[in-house]
Order: sequence, then structure tokens, then C-alpha cells
Amino acid sequence: MNAKSVIGRERKKIILLEGQRLVTEAVQTSQPIQSIFFTNAEVLEEFPVKSLAESGVKFYKVKKEHLNLWSDTIAPQGIMGS
Repeated sequence: MNAKSVIGRERKKIILLEGQRLVTEAVQTSQPIQSIFFTNAEVLEEFPVKSLAESGVKFYKVKKEHLNLWSDTIAPQGIMGS
């Protein structure tokens, strides 16, 4: 998935969640998550990574610069989900 492609996300009906709070809320409420993008492993400490991976969630470690390009926020928190 091209995370920054708005048209691609709209066609596939994918929402890009930015930040710890939104990704955490999606996980806690059992919303369908396909991918989690993160800049360092520390941001994953609150997540049940093993059970999410077993349920099919893909984890991608990305460079901070890439996350900054995808983000609409001024200071991205280092995690996004889709």
C-alpha cells in the first residue's frame, strides 16, 4: 500500500491513523488493522505485538523521514496504522 496516496487509500477504503492514541484506540476496540508503521520499537511497548502479528497485522519499521512525509502532523509520534 502506498501510505501517502489518498486516492489509493480511498479506493481501498483504508484510513491512515496517525499517532499513539489513535492506533491504541483502534487496537483496544478491535478495529481491523492491516499494518502498523513505526520508527523505533519503543513506540510498540504498549501493544500486544505477538497477538496482533498472529492475527495478520504486518509491522514495518520505517525511517523517521518517511513517516514525516506521510504525516499530516507537524511532529509525528513515530507510529501510524492502517
